[in-house]
Amino acid sequence: MKKHTDIFAEDFEIPGIVNQKMEDAFATIRMEGNVSMNKIRKTDNQKNRKVRLLSKQAAAIIVCVLALGGVTVYAACNYHWSRGMEGSLQSTEVQQQELVETGVATVFHSMDTYTDMAVTSGGVTVTPEMLVVNEKMVYLSLSVVGYDLEEGEEPCFEYIDVYLGNDPMAENGRLNMCASFYNGIISDENGSPMYDDGTPLTFDENGGSVTHYMDEEGKLEYVIVAWVTEPEESLLGQTLQVDISNLGTAYKAAFSGEVEGEWNYTFQLTDTGSMEWMEIGKEVENTVFVLDTIEISPVSIELNYTVNGEVTMYEDVNGVPLFCGVVLKDGTRIPFLFNGGMSGYTDDTLTKAYEISAFDRVIDPDQISAILVRTEPGADMIEIGIER
Repeated sequence: MKKHTDIFAEDFEIPGIVNQKMEDAFATIRMEGNVSMNKIRKTDNQKNRKVRLLSKQAAAIIVCVLALGGVTVYAACNYHWSRGMEGSLQSTEVQQQELVETGVATVFHSMDTYTDMAVTSGGVTVTPEMLVVNEKMVYLSLSVVGYDLEEGEEPCFEYIDVYLGNDPMAENGRLNMCASFYNGIISDENGSPMYDDGTPLTFDENGGSVTHYMDEEGKLEYVIVAWVTEPEESLLGQTLQVDISNLGTAYKAAFSGEVEGEWNYTFQLTDTGSMEWMEIGKEVENTVFVLDTIEISPVSIELNYTVNGEVTMYEDVNGVPLFCGVVLKDGTRIPFLFNGGMSGYTDDTLTKAYEISAFDRVIDPDQISAILVRTEPGADMIEIGIER
């Protein structure tokens, strides 16, 4: 059954289950960005689905992090964000309201048509909760009710497909993406994991992080972050299709199915952009890269480079400087803002490069005084000033 939501107006398969402990990798993965070409690298939160990934960029690298959680208080009236979206995009109450009022964020569960969006299959009801979209990124959260998850188990959809238009096989139709069930764990400004109420992690007898998938009402939430496959593409005004099937649990790289079902949704994305273009024109220290421009919004960034020389590539590193975070005008450093994305070159000449990155929290672009990049995994961060 397919639901259509009129709100604001590869080709290879990658196993989505990776047994990686949060406490060992959550902070490190943000710093490294070290992944196989055209493969998704995931934290403990991204191991619960199979997807199709389509990417054509020369020497492109796709990185998935997707830190899920939230520490902010629910906003009043119709602006309160869902638990999972608060985790994906930590934010203040004021920021949440501003994103709703400007059309960047859509809160489905506050609308009269909310229950009409629900799809029930196999006794499990999946309902869209929130949508946040700009030119390059889309964040979508869906609640899941009716699935009896046992304590200590990890919920998992077997298949998920996210694409534009009606044909999943159309050229450039399928989006790059990360997806997972929200488990109550977020990261602080230094990239360290903690629970969304601010308390430190606890661990089970096997040394694994204790997770909190269900909320107080017994509801699960699934969060998807998807982005364009080509840097020149835009999501604005597009029709987004999300197809999900089969629900169960994940354990040691294996999916155990318990519910056979299909949940399909269509969304008409806003045609209102939120990204600000800025000319930078600064060399990246000790590299052949010049940061020409950036396009930045409260939830993501795109960096565009000129390459003046030969680029050193090795194994899973394509040589493009790695976006890490930002420095605010008041001196606050957020060095682990990166939350999944991709980097690569626009063609085989390797003279132009880019990186597109999601954020793990909402940022006011007007308050940014510098961005932070690394030349390679483990290297010191380089600060590039932004002059307005």
